[in-house]
Amino acid sequence: MKPLRILSLSCLAAVVFALIQPVFAGDWEWEWQNPMPQGNVFMSVWGKSNNNIFAVGAMGAIFHYDGSEWTMMDSGTRNLLRSICEVSENNIFAVGNYGTILRYDGNTWTTIPSDATWFYSVWGNSASDVFMVGEMGQIRHYDGTTLTKMTSGVSKDLTGIWGTSVNNIFVVGKTGTILHYDGNIWTTMTSGTTNNLNAVWGNSATDVFAVGEAGTILHYDGNDWTTMISGSSQILYGIRGISKDNIFAVGKDAAILHYDGNTWKSMTNPSIRILYGIHGFSGSDVFAVGDYGEILHYDGSAWTRITQGFIKWLRGVVRISDDIAFAVGEEGTILQYDGSLWTKMTSGTSANLFGIWGKAWTEVFAVGASGTIIHYDGNTWIPMPSGVPITTILYSIWGTSGRNLFAVGDLGTILHYDGSAWTTMTSGISSRLKGIWGSSEKDVFAVGEGGTILHYDGSTWTSMTSGISERLNGVWGTSGTDVFAVGLSGTVLHYDGSVWTKMGMPAGTPYFEFSGIWGTSGKCIYKRKGRRIVSL
Repeated sequence: MKPLRILSLSCLAAVVFALIQPVFAGDWEWEWQNPMPQGNVFMSVWGKSNNNIFAVGAMGAIFHYDGSEWTMMDSGTRNLLRSICEVSENNIFAVGNYGTILRYDGNTWTTIPSDATWFYSVWGNSASDVFMVGEMGQIRHYDGTTLTKMTSGVSKDLTGIWGTSVNNIFVVGKTGTILHYDGNIWTTMTSGTTNNLNAVWGNSATDVFAVGEAGTILHYDGNDWTTMISGSSQILYGIRGISKDNIFAVGKDAAILHYDGNTWKSMTNPSIRILYGIHGFSGSDVFAVGDYGEILHYDGSAWTRITQGFIKWLRGVVRISDDIAFAVGEEGTILQYDGSLWTKMTSGTSANLFGIWGKAWTEVFAVGASGTIIHYDGNTWIPMPSGVPITTILYSIWGTSGRNLFAVGDLGTILHYDGSAWTTMTSGISSRLKGIWGSSEKDVFAVGEGGTILHYDGSTWTSMTSGISERLNGVWGTSGTDVFAVGLSGTVLHYDGSVWTKMGMPAGTPYFEFSGIWGTSGKCIYKRKGRRIVSL
């Protein structure tokens, strides 16, 4: 299942709702609206007390918990952060993709230059003894000033690190790899498994645990690593304990295991997400984090969700006014915005919904899979017969009023609604159409596969020359002579009333697929690009 993500952004007194994963810092101030406190995956959580907790994850996300609420911090990076560790007061380190190393001094996160590629885990004994491990056997040591490459002796990805001192450090990794550092050299230990290991933690040098795929849990007693019965077959990603008889492990499909000193048992919890990290301060104060910004808390009796909101993949959004908006998505999901909160509506369908349009509270229409068209009259969502085969997906809808609507979809499908019934229009093509927009009922544009662009003049749909073969997903304009279309490979086209021309993107912009476009004017245009939004 994919995530529901809603953010809001103010620009030229207009509000745009983005159904994407955000870029946190930049020219605009984005604010998460659903889920709360945010929707990026959390990979790791760490803290010294229950009112000073940090969680890190995708898109450079770093959030801090002060005992009452989670707030976003400026990490200065967009890279995935995989691990966080506090090594001393005002010395917190986070590591992640592309060799990212961040240090927090109590006020600001700053980047430490690195020559490494992927880092998976970090652990430290002090600000002058910090160790990072990553792909292909990479290990780095930071002495407070310099980052030094260490010889691990292996080429396997190293995914977890923990120690009791700088003379007793354990590292785990792929295919059962376990390394030990005695203060001088790294040596390989016999793990007894070929399963990938993801995390390691211990109570002491003679009481160490490692977890990994297929429910693998290993224990080290100071002499040998032995396999424990976990009672689970799920991949385990994180482990952390309060004491030798109060240890927690988390993993895939919301797996949470607890060890009481004798037996590992599965714990019931309200999540269905992958959980990657866990940290606790007592048996009645434990946090687990994971996919889609999931945060769980254990109070000694039960696990509860801190994350608030719905987790569904959204495909379309429409704003009726400042305090009225609707969003649609998978499995018939429809959310309504009242100016402050998003709430789930009863749609009456389980079909995936892709497009929505509305001009007034009582004139809202949504389209989707199985030829689905539904109408909201201000009270109820009502199904409408579309007349197309049940195998047809309708992707987009646009109109000038509730009595003049157009919908497009598979096999060149174009439908028109005159206020009484939906009828099929002749498009002249058989390729998929993904987006539709018009400046008037006699000036409508539809875009789709293979660079297809069609124009409707009030009587006939005709093909236009786009000059490209990439798929186009969205179209929008300020007038019939100022139209934009976006699509695959970062494609952006502009129509000036005569010809379509390809627009160049700003230098350094990654060319992902654009899934939609919307704006307030020709100078304030937003395009959804994979997991990002850009502005022209």
